[in-house]
Amino acid sequence: MNESIILVMAAGQSRRFGSDKRQARLADGQTLLMATLSRVMSCEVDWRLLLREDDDPAALLGDDFAREHARRIWRAPQAVNGLGASLGNAFRQLSDEAGLAHVQVAAVWLADMAQITPQTFHVLQAQADGVHIVRPSLEGEGGTGHPVLFGRALWAELAALESGEGARVVIARHREALRQVTVGDVGIHHDIDTPAMLKLRG
Repeated sequence: MNESIILVMAAGQSRRFGSDKRQARLADGQTLLMATLSRVMSCEVDWRLLLREDDDPAALLGDDFAREHARRIWRAPQAVNGLGASLGNAFRQLSDEAGLAHVQVAAVWLADMAQITPQTFHVLQAQADGVHIVRPSLEGEGGTGHPVLFGRALWAELAALESGEGARVVIARHREALRQVTVGDVGIHHDIDTPAMLKLRG
């Protein structure tokens, strides 16, 4: 299996939510961001967390967690320009870090998606390699979800992103490299954009 890493994209502005949704509390008392990180860490692969330049990791994650995982926290200086710009920041850092030269697959996991199961990630990971894009769809419903896994061959194009809603332009450019994997996990569609959605999630 190709070595993988998960990029947790948490540098958004939460404009539709009305406040910093990363710190919104779920019914179990966890913040949305920490709930997502808990799922990511249970996948038992390396990971990086993308934050804005003005973010205080200790305030978002707690002092102990922020200190323990400091090397996994990356910054997205262009985050104000949208998810595409944050992805560009992430993939430039990923490509430049010598210690990650062995990694062949990077999964893009949005920080407001705390219901994706580790089992789903591993099903997607099993279909991933250095040259393909792997994306889940929900059994019986179709549509596309997250996380999306990108082989290293696509990283240069992702690193060149400077704006936009995400990686759609790169995916559209490489339809022949796309592997759609059907899963039974409704969590692949459950992002949290408004407080009302948070209540449904809780």
